[in-house]
Amino acid sequence: MNMSTFNLTPTPAPTANTGGPWVLLWSHSQNAFHIESFAEMLSSNRRAYSDDRAMDYVPLYAGRKDECHKISSAVRSTMIKRAEERVAGGRLTR
Repeated sequence: MNMSTFNLTPTPAPTANTGGPWVLLWSHSQNAFHIESFAEMLSSNRRAYSDDRAMDYVPLYAGRKDECHKISSAVRSTMIKRAEERVAGGRLTR
């Protein structure tokens, strides 16, 4: 695709959709999870690209919304451990 024809206009956020695809995102700076639709994630990424700003959220999993919640619950202990290590080490971020 020619970049000059690539439309960077953000698409509107989709209405409630539990079927998917959804993504589980992790923020390093906030040490937090976020779940949003794949369309919302792409729209946010396009806005960041257009604004020339960094994105902190890293996609960890894509699937149905309920799957994203299950995965976040399954790996939450790792996130909590990291938060405890950050506090013990006197640092908020890496």
